[in-house]
This record gives sequence, structure tokens and C-alpha cells, in this order.
Amino acid sequence: MPRALVLVILAAACREPSREGTPCTAVATRVFALAQADLGSATVDPATRGLVDKQLPALRDALSQACREGGWSPAVRECMVQAPDHAAFQTCARELTDDQHRAFDQAARGETPSP
Repeated sequence: MPRALVLVILAAACREPSREGTPCTAVATRVFALAQADLGSATVDPATRGLVDKQLPALRDALSQACREGGWSPAVRECMVQAPDHAAFQTCARELTDDQHRAFDQAARGETPSP
């Protein structure tokens, strides 16, 4: 096989999308965006809004960790990233296993998993 052809095949293989599906960071970013939208439309005082807004990055990071460590399926992650709103996101979350759902709930409450 000519060397140039081998290089083209290798380059194409490097650009192939991940077979693991949507990354957990994308899921966490979607949660962050949905939470920001919900907060933006909520009727709360400015102080409360500011406190909640400061918590959102930690929530995002905790959910990303729960997703990674919990081995959420590619189908669930893709569903969550495509969710147009919080209700649709919650529908996707129903597909998590019991253990995954507990970790998701803990992360959403800002709790760390117990050993």
C-alpha cells in the first residue's frame, strides 16, 4: 500500500467521531444552560438570584463527575444534551439506573458521594 494512502487513512481515522457518544461535559454544560434559563425567568430577589448563580458552576462540575463515574449510557447522555427544557431533561434522567439516579440527585443537591 502506498505510504500516502496509509497517511490519508490514518488521518481520517483520527477525525472519526467518538464511539462513546456525547461527553459528560456536554451533559453538564446543558444542565448549566437550562438552570441559567430557569433562573433568568424565575421571580426571585436579586440576592437569591446571585447566590444561586454562584452555585451553578459547582453543580455543573458535580453532574459531570457523576456522569463520568456512573457510566451513563451514550443514549441517555445524547437525550440530555438534546433536551429543549428542564422537563425534557428530567424525562431523559428517568433512564438512569437507580445508582446513577442517586448520584445525579446527590450532585444536584451539591452533596458528595458517600464511600
